[in-house]
Amino acid sequence: MMRKHFMPSKVLLNSLVYTVSLVFVSVYSNAEVTYALPLSGAELQIGNMLEWSTSLELNNERFIVQRSLDGIGYDDIGRVDAAGLSNEETPYHFMDIGINDQKAYYRLKQIDDDGTVSYSQTALVNKKMENKFMVMSMSSPETINRFEVTIDFSEAGVIEYQLCSLRGENIKEVEQSVSPGLNSLFFDLENEHEGIYKIRIKMGDEEETLVIRKVLDEIKSKPNVASKNNQIGG
Repeated sequence: MMRKHFMPSKVLLNSLVYTVSLVFVSVYSNAEVTYALPLSGAELQIGNMLEWSTSLELNNERFIVQRSLDGIGYDDIGRVDAAGLSNEETPYHFMDIGINDQKAYYRLKQIDDDGTVSYSQTALVNKKMENKFMVMSMSSPETINRFEVTIDFSEAGVIEYQLCSLRGENIKEVEQSVSPGLNSLFFDLENEHEGIYKIRIKMGDEEETLVIRKVLDEIKSKPNVASKNNQIGG
């Protein structure tokens, strides 16, 4: 007996293709980012501050901040994790520390959970300030005993730096001679209480303020369990 082979009709094939296409589109249409405020940049003494915000995020994984000095070739300079799923305005910011070029272009490389990439509009920051010094790097702003900051000075001179309470009360004040180029400053917090402090660095009329936090050493603050047990057992 001859078997009959089932041949799908052209209409059925078209329907299947159409269905598969719908599924394909639905997977990738679930990722979306709508900007409430576009990327913008502002020059500060410490560097360039970048800000933007979104009003809607669907499966948004992260933003890669990119910088260019000629507006053509861009390099990755940092990452900001995204909210992922949000229908409320979500603000973001990123500080480009130590940038000393007259002109810098910035854009966001936005990456979805599925790896899809899109780019924001470009923001341009023109340098206007003539800095005598610029913060190039710093240790973690949350520290147990010591905070270090590296500063690039354009000229030799004498700087003043202060350790202040959050309210602005002066705790320590030091003067130090610096030479052109990179200089490191150290701040000892070992005898200070846990909390938030301000560091003011001043050279002539130029001043920069950093905010740091002293945290407890968790290892030292834990009770000596063995000693307690010995006391109880005695």
